Order: sequence, then C-alpha cells, then structure tokens
Amino acid sequence: METMKKYILLLFLFSLAGGAMAQQTSLYSQYMNNYYLLNPGVTGLQKDLLLKAGYRNQWTGFEGAPKTYYLSGHASLQQGGRRSYSLSKAYHAAGGYLFSDEAGPNNRTGVLLSYAYHLPLSSKFSNSLGITAGVQQYAFDVNKVHLADYSNHLDPVTSGGSKSSVLPDLSLGYYLYSKEFFAGVSLLQALGGKIFSYEELENIAHNKLYRHLFLSTGYSFAVNKEFTVSPSVLVKYTNAAPWQADFNVRGLYTFNDRRGASLDDQLWAGISYRTQDAIVGLFGLQFMERYSLAYSYDFTLSSIRHHSAGSHEITLGYQLKL
Repeated sequence: METMKKYILLLFLFSLAGGAMAQQTSLYSQYMNNYYLLNPGVTGLQKDLLLKAGYRNQWTGFEGAPKTYYLSGHASLQQGGRRSYSLSKAYHAAGGYLFSDEAGPNNRTGVLLSYAYHLPLSSKFSNSLGITAGVQQYAFDVNKVHLADYSNHLDPVTSGGSKSSVLPDLSLGYYLYSKEFFAGVSLLQALGGKIFSYEELENIAHNKLYRHLFLSTGYSFAVNKEFTVSPSVLVKYTNAAPWQADFNVRGLYTFNDRRGASLDDQLWAGISYRTQDAIVGLFGLQFMERYSLAYSYDFTLSSIRHHSAGSHEITLGYQLKL
C-alpha cells in the first residue's frame, strides 16, 4: 500500500506541474508572439483587436503528458485609427482569455479578464500597468488512474473519488516599451491558495498555487527596410522550482514597403534555448494583413527525452483594425 501511495503522489505532482521545472502556469514556447499571456501590462499594446488561439502538446508520446489549449483577445478601448505603437496619448485597454491544461488525471481550466492603462513617458517611450483577474478550476479524475491489481480502492487518494476545486486568480504586470525596445515584469497567481484538501496532500508542495515571477526584455535591430533581428530574454522564478531562462532570437522579413506596421505581411523564424529543458525551433507568417500562423518544436534536453518525441505548439491569429 505504501508503494501505491508513493506512486499516486508522484503522479499527482507530475500532473500539477504541467510543464518544465515544475512550473504550475501554462508553458508556452511562442510567448514572444503573445506576451499578453505572461504580462497583463501588454493588454491592448497594438490597439487593434488581436485574437489568438493556441494548442501545445508537451512531451509527445509520453502517456498522460500535458496538453494546453487557449483562446485570447485584447484591444484598446479607444478607437479612432491611431496607428500601433503611437505614443502620443494615454489610453485604456481590456481583454480576456480562456485556457485548459490537461495532464494525466488532472485538468486545470481558467477564465480571466484583464485591464491595462498605457501612459506615454516621452516621444519615444511609453509604459503600462495591467491586472488580470478571474478563476481557475482544478479537477482530479480518479477514473484516469489505474493502480496495479485494481487497487484504487485501497489508496488514500484514489479511494476518495474524483475531486474539483475553484480558486480565485490574480496577476499583475508592468511593461515599458518603445518601437524597438521592451522590458516587463509580471507576477502570476499572486493570491496563491491550496488546491485540494486531501489529507495525504496537506504537506505536498504542489498542492497549492505558487506565485510566478516573470522578467522579460528584448530589442529589435533593423538590418534594412525589410529585415529585422529581435533578440529577447525571459526569466522565470517560482518557489516550486529553480530559476529558469529563455534566450531567444528571431529574424523577421517584411514584404510591405512600410517597416514595422502591425498589419504588414511578414515571414519570421527563430530559435530559443530554455535552460535545463529544451532547444526550440520556431517559424511563422502573417498574411492578408490580418491572419497569422506559427509553429514551434521543442527538442527536449532533459532525461525525459528518452520517453518523448519532443513538444509541438501551434498558434493561429487574427488582427482586426479598429
């Protein structure tokens, strides 16, 4: 029975982790195309209505491995045809997103709304403060756990049956930006909170929501009128895991004569290194001045690579000029 208990607790911890280095929040390789998911200060940054839908299959081939789905949308609350990244006036912005994480017998679903206020600092720089609030629901499906010798009824966790809980969620973010530069800091799951009330899990680290700190910065270098190179860095920290950093570089080719307009037709490719976890190849395109498609593949570097065929992520986008 003790062996069964250890097995199910390990399975529980793996399922709640949902990503690399026991990160509880959803793991994305294409966040540089949608920083809104990591920082509510980005809400309405491009002023147009920006819709994104994404799917991630983490550690393909690993039974019970995490899968993530999301749908997000955000825009400025003031219309009037101002071009993107115009820093002349302050404005309000709002958005929201839905997500679902599936990992083994656990499922995490969230419904979140966001607000941001953008305030110019000079003719070149602006900054914004944002907040995201909503709820997360955690569910544990005992029917997806099959212990040896049909002994689920003997384990103190599985014998309790399926469980679910709903927790409030709050995230905060600050974003400093110009046309070429950005830097941001955000705190996700700021409220914390215990997830389940299983007696056997009272002292288990992952039976609570941990605060996640994200620090990001990047710069876009114009090689010429059509081609731009954009290196960036994302640093992640939570009490549940060591520091982790993503080092990215992306090259973007613009087909239009005007450089840097948000509705340009574009083709881009990049590479990312996530410390202690993976090397990621990414590519994407924006076409018909409003649709976008992106794909990435994670080549896993950790020991789990012996049981997995890597990770796949795809994102679809639609941008509507306001």
